[in-house]
Amino acid sequence: MARIPFVTPADVPESERAAYDAFVQKRGSQPNAGPYALLLHMPELAQRLESLRLCIRDETSLPQKLQELVMLTVAREMDCAYIWYAHAAAAREAGVREDIVDSIREKRALTGLDPDEQTAVDFARELLRNRKVSRLTFDRATASFGRRGTLTLTSLIACYSMLAYNMNAYELDAPVHATEQALPITAL
Repeated sequence: MARIPFVTPADVPESERAAYDAFVQKRGSQPNAGPYALLLHMPELAQRLESLRLCIRDETSLPQKLQELVMLTVAREMDCAYIWYAHAAAAREAGVREDIVDSIREKRALTGLDPDEQTAVDFARELLRNRKVSRLTFDRATASFGRRGTLTLTSLIACYSMLAYNMNAYELDAPVHATEQALPITAL
């Protein structure tokens, strides 16, 4: 159970009703789980963050397989069970090897990554752990993904980190996944 209740239509002030309605209409329904069920307490923020997330996800300069690998890396580095829940199976479907998904979840050493996978994981980990990346890591990413792809990589990490911060701060539990093991997290 999250620290605050999920938003209901009655919670939305009239001054924010247009943003709320636009978000719900675009989604097709009001979310009853996940980060946006919380973020809709601020409909304008939810609407803009969802637009940003979709813009990044639709960007082709970073292949889907690498995007999913990066989202798993963010989930693990930030101990965000909900992002793990939402993306572990999708990562496998996008072509991330099972042993890599399992090793990320269990914090085991990653072996046998292809060079682009290694670059994406190293970049994400370095940015999340150090709040910046070294020249060497940045140059490797730019050589692999180009300027646009490196910007996509950075923005993907930032967007999913923002989602993780919200889910972690509000203790949003991840549902049980039908096929994926939960992310092991040590409680505070």
